[in-house]
Amino acid sequence: MSTDSVLLRERRGAVICATMNRPHALNSLDSALRQALTEFWAEFRDDKDLRVAIITGAGGRAFSTGRDLKETANINADGSRPAYELSGEYGYPSSFQLGKPVIAAIDGHCLASGLMIAIGCDIRIASDTARFGNPQVTRGRGTQMPLELTRAGLPRAVVMDMVFTGESLNAKQALEWGLVSRVVAQADLMNAAWALGEKIAGNSPVVVSGIKRAAEAGLLDLTGNEARKLWGPMTGGMMSSMTQDSIEGALSFAQKRKADFK
Repeated sequence: MSTDSVLLRERRGAVICATMNRPHALNSLDSALRQALTEFWAEFRDDKDLRVAIITGAGGRAFSTGRDLKETANINADGSRPAYELSGEYGYPSSFQLGKPVIAAIDGHCLASGLMIAIGCDIRIASDTARFGNPQVTRGRGTQMPLELTRAGLPRAVVMDMVFTGESLNAKQALEWGLVSRVVAQADLMNAAWALGEKIAGNSPVVVSGIKRAAEAGLLDLTGNEARKLWGPMTGGMMSSMTQDSIEGALSFAQKRKADFK
């Protein structure tokens, strides 16, 4: 594992894990961490040998509690705004056309901008200690969270309860409402995330990338007929039964061996 000061990286084959590393500040997002995340997503996107990314937080107490309000207060006192607000580089995975899946491994508090990072991931796994919320109403800050949480599939009443009160969902509630797909014991979180990442990385990268790009283009949010018209052209060659990966998939099945997708 590399030892960046604010963002740790660990790579295992085609899977890479980035760990937000400000545990003393509950992995709150200051300018340095946002910049490191922005660079990480670009590197992941451009590395053809990487197929899956995992994002998590260090320390066991928080995935991320969102914006570093101490830094913001100091900058605002000078009449300025953080550089990331001016550039729009917030470090969210959703800001990039990655074309590859991202897994959020969430432990402890996942709040505000930290929740924005998690929502921008394709799969969210939570420990049984995780909590999800958007307390910005208690800090006098505007938020687009109602839109993002609704797009993530939460019922409107649940979303409005969260954003009006600033209260959090626990891991069980998050699973019940579909904010996460799995809840595991805290001690098992990273093993589960790595296992899932490696399983996805072992599948056809052509098909996985096609599905991801279709999701990024919003096809999954369309009605059935609208999506069907666009799915084939959008996902291109992955639909063919004569791609190298589809040929290998059939051959490996017939030969009763693991597929070796390229």
